Amino acid sequence: MRESFCVQSHVPLPRCLGLGHVRALLGLADSDDPDGTELIAKMLAEVSRERSTLPEVEETRRRLNAGQDLIGSLTVAEWLDRWLAGKRIRKSGLNRYETDIHMHLKPRIGSRRLDRLRVSHLSEMFTDIRDANARILEDNAQRRAALDEMATVPWKGVENRARRKAMKAAIDEMPPFRRITGPSTRQHVKATLRASLNDTIGQQIITFNPAAHVEIDPVYKPKALVWTDERVTKWEQTGEKPSPVMVWTPSKPAPSSTSSPRTGCTRCGT
Repeated sequence: MRESFCVQSHVPLPRCLGLGHVRALLGLADSDDPDGTELIAKMLAEVSRERSTLPEVEETRRRLNAGQDLIGSLTVAEWLDRWLAGKRIRKSGLNRYETDIHMHLKPRIGSRRLDRLRVSHLSEMFTDIRDANARILEDNAQRRAALDEMATVPWKGVENRARRKAMKAAIDEMPPFRRITGPSTRQHVKATLRASLNDTIGQQIITFNPAAHVEIDPVYKPKALVWTDERVTKWEQTGEKPSPVMVWTPSKPAPSSTSSPRTGCTRCGT
């Protein structure tokens, strides 16, 4: 690609960047502001090197006036770490922030660019948490049903001991009991993110707080049901599960057929 040379910034730029746009960006720095001119020149050099899109003029003006990086590459995880390090609060409050950030926010949205975080991203995060809760409830119900069934098998007798051994082996392969991310925890995760993003607005890093506008689904704890032959038949006929949480037990294990509802979930058949 042929390059033009901008005399004012001494930055080689591809012609496709648009000289009018480049001139507008260069004009953001005052003639007596060599530091601002240098920042813009470095930004244009990076754009040229990475073959990326030129930033908007007004957004660049805002960043320049606020003393921020002209190309926003700060991730949510990086900001949360910076924000947490600057908190001066009681240890109990700090521990709660750390839990929200390390257990929920960073794993789910930490890789996203802070200046591109949207309400839809947060809605997706809370939907993922809700779906994870359903899987945990199903795993827990499956394990509880298996333990209850094993408790009914007598200890005496060779056949009973062999059966208990087989049932225990099946239980050992199941996930351990886990706690769901309850409604109060979800609200606290949202509050933690909202507080951290409010500080970014105060520092003029972003201008909109998506955490202030995301809605969390109402809490619903479905009842766990065991797959029976009648329920399997109805599912095969209608395609509708009797409950979001369906389990099987060692005495009625999931068949090998991948078309069965009892093998749709890797653990418990949804």
